[in-house]
Amino acid sequence: MNLLLFLSDRCNMACGYCFLSLNEHPTTILTEASAVSAVSAHAARFGFRARVTILGGEPLLHPELIRTIVRRTHRSGAKFTLVTNGTKMAPNDIEGLLDLGIEVVVSVDGGAPSHDLQRRFLGGGHTHDVIAASLSRLDVKRLRANLVVSEATVPAFLTNIEALRELGFRRVSFHADVLNSWSEDGLRILEGALSGFVRYVRIVGKSQSGLSFAHLDSYRRLRSGLPGDEEIILGADGRYYLSDAWLSLPYGRGLDGAVGDAVSGPDWARRRALLAAADAEVARVLGPEPYYTWPREAWLLARISGRDPEAAVKAFHRADSLIGRALGGLVRETTLG
Repeated sequence: MNLLLFLSDRCNMACGYCFLSLNEHPTTILTEASAVSAVSAHAARFGFRARVTILGGEPLLHPELIRTIVRRTHRSGAKFTLVTNGTKMAPNDIEGLLDLGIEVVVSVDGGAPSHDLQRRFLGGGHTHDVIAASLSRLDVKRLRANLVVSEATVPAFLTNIEALRELGFRRVSFHADVLNSWSEDGLRILEGALSGFVRYVRIVGKSQSGLSFAHLDSYRRLRSGLPGDEEIILGADGRYYLSDAWLSLPYGRGLDGAVGDAVSGPDWARRRALLAAADAEVARVLGPEPYYTWPREAWLLARISGRDPEAAVKAFHRADSLIGRALGGLVRETTLG
């Protein structure tokens, strides 16, 4: 079970596909007490299955809070991951986290042309060169890159994967931006890019400088029926949320999606009821169709933002199925990561 810990609603970037409400209202920062209480309770409840992912906005805007949370809870047994946009990586901070066993994930979309298309500073400045300069001061092999593939960048997908390898990464995860609908042409290009990726992995994966794509395990098989509960969301306001889709609204709004408080932990009975209601709607839309990734977040985000939830689920499912068909065969035929 993964606890997603959102430290604040502040970010120094404005990514084109980010759906979180950031930098728009008075600052909200997670308190040390709320964070430590939540992590400790999570580790006590889930034991060796407990994972904690530290997110933002940009979490490295709050390095002292990160150090405090990790220092006070890293012996709890929970496995920690920090996800950063890479623009604020001080070597001492990153190396200290790595030495404690914290996984550090850098969000970078490959080469500069694709990356800077979506991931820019507030005000519009390019970020790729800043991130590359930060990486040059670190042992990049100890980090993992996370790449988002959008319809605008999918023609350069393989070029971007190779760019990450050239930056020094040896562990990479990637995700298609399936919360936004793809055109028919975009899906065809994505399908071709994935076919090329399969060939790429078969060749490069056998070399000493190959890449590990361990995240592809999630596409090992088609699923049917309702999913299990895999994530718990703690907002920067110290409240638990049903999905990070609720964080597309400013803190203080949409609180019917919140469950429990940071001291006592989630109200599990209410959480199950809310999840069951959302999942019933998704199941109604999907019908008997199997899936790789359950599109609950797509349904919730569309509902919250006033878009058609059924159309969002169907669009998500089309792209996810295409990705799953391409990657599922690859996972079954080879051991990755």
